[in-house]
Amino acid sequence: MTLTASMKQTMPRRLIASLAILGMGASASCVDLKEVPITGITAAYYATAPGFEAASNACYEPMRAWFARENGATMTVFGTDEYTNGADGSYKFFNLYTPQLTGDVDFIKNLWSDFYRGINTCNTVIGRASTAAVPVARQALRTAEARFMRALYLFTLVRTYGDIPLPLKETEGVPGAAVREPVAKVYDAIVADLIAAEAGLPDVQTDYGRATKPAAQHLLSLVYLTRAGAGDFAKAATEAKAVIANAQFGLLPRYKDVFDITNEKNKEVIFAIQFTTDPLTTGVGNELHLYWGYPYDLEPGMQRDLANGRPFKRWRPTPYLLGLWDNAKDIRYEDMHKVAWISNNAANLPKNAAGQPKFLVGDTSVFYPSREVTAAERAATRYKLYAPSEYSEAVFPVLNKYLDAGRLSTNETRGSRDFLMMRLAETYLIAGEALFRDGKAAEAVTFVNAVRTRAARPGKVADMQVTAADLSIDFFLDERARELTGEIMRWFDLVRTGKLVERVKLYNAQAAPNIQPYHVLRPIPNNEILLSGGTMKQNTGY
Repeated sequence: MTLTASMKQTMPRRLIASLAILGMGASASCVDLKEVPITGITAAYYATAPGFEAASNACYEPMRAWFARENGATMTVFGTDEYTNGADGSYKFFNLYTPQLTGDVDFIKNLWSDFYRGINTCNTVIGRASTAAVPVARQALRTAEARFMRALYLFTLVRTYGDIPLPLKETEGVPGAAVREPVAKVYDAIVADLIAAEAGLPDVQTDYGRATKPAAQHLLSLVYLTRAGAGDFAKAATEAKAVIANAQFGLLPRYKDVFDITNEKNKEVIFAIQFTTDPLTTGVGNELHLYWGYPYDLEPGMQRDLANGRPFKRWRPTPYLLGLWDNAKDIRYEDMHKVAWISNNAANLPKNAAGQPKFLVGDTSVFYPSREVTAAERAATRYKLYAPSEYSEAVFPVLNKYLDAGRLSTNETRGSRDFLMMRLAETYLIAGEALFRDGKAAEAVTFVNAVRTRAARPGKVADMQVTAADLSIDFFLDERARELTGEIMRWFDLVRTGKLVERVKLYNAQAAPNIQPYHVLRPIPNNEILLSGGTMKQNTGY
């Protein structure tokens, strides 16, 4: 496997310098051109069993660079109808759609380089499998995994940038100028990879976290739903229904159980990225516990602790999002938002007029009732209330899906929670949307109601049911928001349905003034345009 431009950017400086010296030496009239491997790893290593397995494992690594990170969430939940500016942090131009959103932004550049690095690793596994010193069955299995991962990376890239380079073979020699291939050609390659992966992957892997047949089916259903070509909606429904019919999966009885950190390997999870508390293996960890908070540690009776997390205020839920749930019958708002804060600090308890504590450690300190409250209610309450009219960039209900009390310290940024990339509730919604868009609303509603039944409060199941007449693209976007809030997919959902500009203008007041039709794509990294020698052009508007 030779070096791409993106790979060179991540290499140790000493190795780059050594390669440069070798290059200069080659220009002399008398020189020993014998190749001396500097790293100790040559192409022959990938033919060995350990080398082939190492390359196969490396296919998965770039996922951790984006999906459970600040950059992945910033590029997918920010600047949508769901989330707008909180008080903290940079990168607000992703929400405001200002001229700062350019091809020089590190998040834009790193997604490209990380995922093309992953694609080249997958290409290496696919291309070298037949010569690897492992059984034929293992060659076929790892090839199927690599094709699944290649499809996942390409799908993310094509949805982000539009026309993109499509390298389907390992880089050898000096790479030529990159050429952006049409979106349709990229989707053809993605579909071919996933069909092959579906055929070659087992239902269950011995190593939890490796690609499986149901994961390929789920991803393929979303690819068909996104491509939306002739016959694609029927294909999307077929793939999604195959996952739903698989006996190893099922919707958990309670919504909140899906995100119970002590129950991560549950029947609803189709594909997940693993993290641990071991700093040697978890890398930077799952960062998503960091960015949805409010400064509870500044409230009377409170101090920072592990359970409540670090109080960064990066992404604030829009009024549209907070108004989506009918809390009288739908449990999901309550289950996915932290609205009650329990006093944990005896040193700063608030006092009443008589000098006595208003409440004690272990009592409620702060509560978000999700409705306006009367003066009489406030007077009768010992703890602090925040009504919706009091929400601000620093004060709002906190998404609790990623809170991680298992971190090593209160200031630890590395989270150990698995990132649930694919789960069955989304598969149901994909099936429902695909059937609806294929003209089969009566069948579609059964899949939607399965998700809504699980979300119903006790005694409210009938009230949660919808009819075929209720279905529309906007309904599916609303229902996906109610079920999948903050799960690193919203910007993609709005783009694929043609609703990004419309719904951002309707529901995100901070983003509305600047968003334009061209914002359905991100800018191409400027460094990649330069490296291409001008064969790649920038996306319109940037």
